[in-house]
Amino acid sequence: MKKLIIYGVSFLDVIKLVDAINHKKPTWKILGYLDDKKEIQGSIIMGYPVVGGRDILKKFSRQEDTFFLVNISSHWSRAKAVADILDSYGCKIASLIHPSIDMNYVQIGRGCIIPEGCVIGGNTKIGDFVFARLRALISHDVTIEDYVFIGSGANIAGNAVLKQGCYLGTGAVIMRKMTVGSSAIVGAGAVVTKDVPPNVTVAGVPAREMKKGKKSS
Repeated sequence: MKKLIIYGVSFLDVIKLVDAINHKKPTWKILGYLDDKKEIQGSIIMGYPVVGGRDILKKFSRQEDTFFLVNISSHWSRAKAVADILDSYGCKIASLIHPSIDMNYVQIGRGCIIPEGCVIGGNTKIGDFVFARLRALISHDVTIEDYVFIGSGANIAGNAVLKQGCYLGTGAVIMRKMTVGSSAIVGAGAVVTKDVPPNVTVAGVPAREMKKGKKSS
């Protein structure tokens, strides 16, 4: 079995995801978490220890059979910063995909988390460090760039494009052929019926841009 170190404690269902993978075929032995927050180092979370922070990366990166998973749910730039640190040490990067998910005719990069209940259609392209949550539905011919977050129950229709670092809240709906721009945020339950520009937040049905200092109607 390969060894796995989880960098960050944002999404604890990764433990259930590893268990599901191992139940199908023994694959991963979890060594524990890395986290830079001193106050949680040494604690036990979901049965596994927080063994330290980035200061001990050098020790683990030299082990041939050890892989790392980025488990950061804050702004995408934070996940990228961690991924860049791991790359600088030459760390091997793991992806976790629930064994029930049909990945035929799907291209996927490294460092992705695709948990139970997700559906991914054919000819979809998924980049690096894409983090989905339970029961996300991704239709056919969708393009998802790096560091995208897809909330639980989000529904992405065919031929949609999710640009780097965008964030889809729980139950968000992206209609067919729509593009969500880089670093844009789509609020929970919002329905995107037109392209979302980069670096804006939209909410509502249909989704509209949220203006600073104003409440959505």
